[in-house]
Amino acid sequence: MKEILGEQEIRAYLQRIGFDGDPSTDYSTLCALQQAHLQHVPYENLDVLYRRPFSLNIPALYDKIVQNRRGGYCFELNGLFAWLLRQLGYSVTERFGRWIYGEPLRYPMRRHRISIVELDDKRYVCDVGVGMPAPCAPLLLEYDIEQEINGEIYRIVRDPVDEYTVQVKMDGKFENFYSFEEHIAQPIDFYYAHYYCTTHPDSMFLQKTMVFMRTEPNGKKWIHDLFNPQTGEKMWELNLEEGDQKEKISIQTESTLFYMLKKYFDICFE
Repeated sequence: MKEILGEQEIRAYLQRIGFDGDPSTDYSTLCALQQAHLQHVPYENLDVLYRRPFSLNIPALYDKIVQNRRGGYCFELNGLFAWLLRQLGYSVTERFGRWIYGEPLRYPMRRHRISIVELDDKRYVCDVGVGMPAPCAPLLLEYDIEQEINGEIYRIVRDPVDEYTVQVKMDGKFENFYSFEEHIAQPIDFYYAHYYCTTHPDSMFLQKTMVFMRTEPNGKKWIHDLFNPQTGEKMWELNLEEGDQKEKISIQTESTLFYMLKKYFDICFE
């Protein structure tokens, strides 16, 4: 593992996410970087689920995501992406977030990591670490503005506890996605939440398979757990979606799961 990352590693990271343009520090480039990342690096919790140790330090994340062509979850993906943006010259700070969507509590523990990019006197929320459809481009950090991105509508609203709540429009109404406050988090601050997510028996990351990736132009693919209704044994389902075209593929064995991970997500995991 290289302890010091430089220009060579930056170029390899850009190649990993399929970005072959000029990495300028402007809004259009920021959008292109975020979309490229979401379409080339999967969200996945396989190391957590299979109890394989991993680190949040940048050289280790680089080796996993770039060199070994793996994905990761929010603490990994957004951590390394924030590093890349800083190396390219963007002004980046990080925040702890509360993941709200699908949670029984309105204010669950903080266990999400996001980046705030300041550019041309505006601030943007950048997030490449969500295991479901999320903005393909940065969100302007302003209240009560509907922002349409690739046909999806988001907005940021004021919250009495956390200052910002990101919402997504589903079936005609806005649902709370996640929230965060102004307090700047340092990389080391995420280690406690990361430890909880990877070790605590109540952690959702230890309970189910999460693999998700965007596809071009506006599609997505993901794997989730199922159980055989006759035997009760665990199985999986691969979902492929592009516009109105939808396909579901049943996965019966773990060896087939590993084959599908390689074929559809370029993940080597055995």
